[in-house]
Amino acid sequence: MKNNSFISSYSLISLILFSASLQAQDYLAETDFFGEAPVVLTVSRMNKLLEDSPASVSVIDRQMIRNSGAREIADIFRMVPGMVIGYHFGHSPAVTYQGMGSEWQRQLQVLIDGRSVFVPSFGGVPWANLPLLLEDIERVEVTRGPNAVTYGANAFLATINIITRHAAEDLGAKITVTHGLEQDDEIRDMYFRVGNQYSDLDWRISGGIEEDDGYEVLFDSKQLKKLNLRTDFLTAYNQFWTLQAGINQSTFNRGNGSETNIFRDEETSNSYQNLKWELLQDEVTTTIQLTQTNQDVEDNFLSDPLNQELDDRFGQNFFSLLPDLTMEINFDRVSNRRDFEIYQNRNFNDKTIFVYGASTRKDNVKSFYLFNDTDTHRVRTSRLFSSIESKFIEDLIIDIGLMLEDTNYTDKELSGRLSIIKKIEGQHSLRLVSSSARRNPLLYEILGNTRFEIELPAGVLPFTKAPVITWAGNEDIQPEVIQSAEIGLFSEFENRQYSTDIKLFSYKITDQINESTQNSIDALTGLPQQFIVMENNGTTTVKGIEASLNYSPQHKKYRFYGGLSKVNVDSTDAKSLASYPELTAFAGGHIKINPYHQISTAISYVDDLSWMDSNSQLDDHIKLDLRYQYLINRKFDTKLELIGYNLYEKYAEYVNNDFQERSFLLRVSSRF
Repeated sequence: MKNNSFISSYSLISLILFSASLQAQDYLAETDFFGEAPVVLTVSRMNKLLEDSPASVSVIDRQMIRNSGAREIADIFRMVPGMVIGYHFGHSPAVTYQGMGSEWQRQLQVLIDGRSVFVPSFGGVPWANLPLLLEDIERVEVTRGPNAVTYGANAFLATINIITRHAAEDLGAKITVTHGLEQDDEIRDMYFRVGNQYSDLDWRISGGIEEDDGYEVLFDSKQLKKLNLRTDFLTAYNQFWTLQAGINQSTFNRGNGSETNIFRDEETSNSYQNLKWELLQDEVTTTIQLTQTNQDVEDNFLSDPLNQELDDRFGQNFFSLLPDLTMEINFDRVSNRRDFEIYQNRNFNDKTIFVYGASTRKDNVKSFYLFNDTDTHRVRTSRLFSSIESKFIEDLIIDIGLMLEDTNYTDKELSGRLSIIKKIEGQHSLRLVSSSARRNPLLYEILGNTRFEIELPAGVLPFTKAPVITWAGNEDIQPEVIQSAEIGLFSEFENRQYSTDIKLFSYKITDQINESTQNSIDALTGLPQQFIVMENNGTTTVKGIEASLNYSPQHKKYRFYGGLSKVNVDSTDAKSLASYPELTAFAGGHIKINPYHQISTAISYVDDLSWMDSNSQLDDHIKLDLRYQYLINRKFDTKLELIGYNLYEKYAEYVNNDFQERSFLLRVSSRF
């Protein structure tokens, strides 16, 4: 039964207070983005007023992140219309926009300060393994719709850009300690930060530890260790250098106790280095950046005896008569990416802005598990992109973007977007958008060859190895394609204190890449095999409406925001159809009781759905979180927070019977 009471009470005001001001230097402050004229940077690489954006954008600012009480980065996306979040395991969050979600979501582009964190091996984003700390985030911009014209083929359903804080915003030191109050959750987090300034050089070092025991019924505890460095250097009055580097080392419990999935630990290391240079001239801004990312996963073990499982798989009653048969299972994989990008923003006059640039990227993946060899497999990608904004007609903005992309596994691809924005009476912006994008298949989808071999006793059968094939690549697979259109209306009232954004949209995905189960007979052994191949065999059409609102009075004693997404889906693929919840909604906010006491809340609703990599049909659910904050000491900004999660009900959000339980934690933070 649907929780329609949530919809009727959607206007529930959730409350919390804005924290004390941070130390500041001469930098671009949060109020520049969320004061009188909010600005977004991601959609077209131009600084745009939110009302002039050529696509639908949601902004999660620092205040909203604090209000939510979130522990993990993935959870903050519950505050975006249409976003759906679920935890396959306690250490494996999944994030999708509207539907087609899986643990390794491949139709979503995710950036941190403009650099892609999309993993070349499995695709998707390793949310828990990102070398990023929640407290280092300044804001997040989510482009709700295709954005391949700016960020390439995988900016398919949506694009997330997580923007971290300038080093000058975090001078001094801070420490935060978080501990769970439930005996069985074992939440233990610690965050530290130290920053300083030498002449024109600002730097920040931050790090942290995150630990918890995951779901109560699963073997899925995690331990994360993160360390980050950021330096911002002004070498001349108009030249800026930014150097960032980070590493995340994690230990995850894996396994369900079966013969081929024994209880074990997985060790993962994720790291990156990024160097960015910006030159500001009269009418031209030039940006160059170079990025290196690395992922190393160690997960290998010896299976338990497989005799009975082999008899069941091959329809025999023979293997159980043999001595214990085991096999080595090696899920190890190494991937890295090198990305070089250069682009310019050029103002021809006060009515025309032109952005143009190019990038080249090389992805390397090495994994016996994925490809059944020890070779390093490579994807080389080259891109040319441009975007032009014209304001030659009063109160009318025309924005055109193009991206030409080429890889060594796909043909040259052209993506485009046309946006027309009509300003109405100074407070409304009517937005018409038409765009296209492609999602290129992964190396694993093209060349994958996952098979395991069981050593058999000599002389028993004509062969000494029994292969078990689980995945085969498809070199004929083509990119999936999306065509999208939307009509949006952005409005502001009461001197920008109150804003709304409503859009009607429709998109169609063709040549959809879906799993297909195939059967064959092994030529050497004559044993039957069943494995997965990815094929272009689906078409999905989605129509719907999304709305969001934000009320932020200038006195800052309280704030309210919320949003919803309602879709109607038609698909030739049953899994895709079931992956779209018909309705999602959220609300949040804060109230300042007095200078010392604050209360905030975040509430979200997700309709029935089934994740693409799960066989569970999930009921709708409501997630309700509350947060109380007490300012202990103003001088050191010492705060005590009590946060309660899942207070309305326990619910399953990925697999049936894996419930998100009610939990509480205590957090203490202070500056020095």
